[in-house]
Amino acid sequence: MKENSNKDIVFIHKLSQLMTKEKITKLKYEKSGIKLSIDKNTFSGNFTTNQNSSLVETENKNNKILETESNLDINHPGALKAPMVGTAYISPEPGKPPFIRMGDTVSKNQPLLIIEAMKVMNSINATKSGKVVFIGFEDGQPVEFEQLLVIIE
Repeated sequence: MKENSNKDIVFIHKLSQLMTKEKITKLKYEKSGIKLSIDKNTFSGNFTTNQNSSLVETENKNNKILETESNLDINHPGALKAPMVGTAYISPEPGKPPFIRMGDTVSKNQPLLIIEAMKVMNSINATKSGKVVFIGFEDGQPVEFEQLLVIIE
């Protein structure tokens, strides 16, 4: 059950990235008990499932990011929230490999991302060691204060 929920979230995140890349403003998707509707113009989105997991919607700029309360809750002990408003970057500089990817194992104090705020590059480090199970931002996109960025289990 947990593995399917994680796969659904990864799939939804990839759809969101594709929508941004291709400048798609509306998307409806239905398959195997999953119904997803994203409308970037009206900030509406809904998600239903026949599985026994409860879902919460959170907003990531114009796109909806969905996470399960059981393992991807914003209050999860491994949740890393944005300490400031700015632009998030997944790699130290353009063309370089990302700091983290889904499923990576990280160490405490390892750099996970950079947030640029007022022309200052701020390194955001892991608060604990573990496995990256959620990445809630897109490279080069704005992030809001206390936006869920990463979850480490």
